[in-house]
Amino acid sequence: MALNGGANGLTLVGDVGGTNCRLALAERNASGEIELHHSERYAVAKFKHFNDVVASYLDKHSISARQGAFAFAGPKFDDEIRMTNINWIVSEDELRKTFHLETAVVLNDFVAMANGATVIPDDGFDVLIPGKVNYNKPVAVLGPGTGMGLSCILPGTPLQIVPTEGGHTGFAPMDALERDILAYWSERLPFVSAEALLSGPGLVRLYTAICAIHGEACNDLTAPEIVAAAELSARSLARKTVNQFCSMLGGFAGNAAVTQGASGGVVVGGGVSRHIAPFIGASDFVSRFKDRGPGSWYVKDIPVRLIQADFVPLYGAAAMVLQKPN
Repeated sequence: MALNGGANGLTLVGDVGGTNCRLALAERNASGEIELHHSERYAVAKFKHFNDVVASYLDKHSISARQGAFAFAGPKFDDEIRMTNINWIVSEDELRKTFHLETAVVLNDFVAMANGATVIPDDGFDVLIPGKVNYNKPVAVLGPGTGMGLSCILPGTPLQIVPTEGGHTGFAPMDALERDILAYWSERLPFVSAEALLSGPGLVRLYTAICAIHGEACNDLTAPEIVAAAELSARSLARKTVNQFCSMLGGFAGNAAVTQGASGGVVVGGGVSRHIAPFIGASDFVSRFKDRGPGSWYVKDIPVRLIQADFVPLYGAAAMVLQKPN
């Protein structure tokens, strides 16, 4: 498909996590909607630096871009991103100079996720707790992937998005099994964060601990294998693990709602969330979200949605640099 680029020229967008990186070309169509083309996924472990991924992409498609917007799993300081789970530092200035870009924007991936969530249609979500998300009030956006992302959308014109590193808060157990899980990993990790258990690697850690607590071998299953085993047997420790993960995710989402004052709603994204979505209904996700003791009144009417649409961070990143037509 040919790209005309419009008045903005070709725009390269990226969503870079600790495991995979996705790049695409973005443009606004005649209706003002963002379209993505030539999407490619790369394993970050195969590259020394993000610049190598960009160079490979541009070379494959024999193009040059005028501007770029890239979302990374890590915090932004000044004009650079320091990724959390891989040793990559990426700066806007370096990207502009290296690839001759007129504009280069780097941003936290959950800023891009939040920005994208505000523009995708209602059918891009599953409803976990009913209600309409109200962007005239604060809205929390979170999700497990290689890590646990968390941001907050603040009302205003335009909306303001605050990135956080909330996935690195300490894990708070909410039942006897989780206290045992925390005890197990406290002996093996210097600090047990929420992300340590609520992420793709966290699902593996959770399964390992549950198997040990039940005195069974864990067979070194990967996260996708754990989900697949959970689908096969309702009585397996894999199913118990995935259900527990969903319940813990509900607890983390409730914590985010009260700490961020997210009375407008909570949006759950992240690659892991989509894979475990079929199990959420049978878990304690909703009760974990709503049971806040004396503070339960605060969350009782907060809606929660799960993103099912594809490439939301890419759309969110593109919207940062692609101007809407007049």
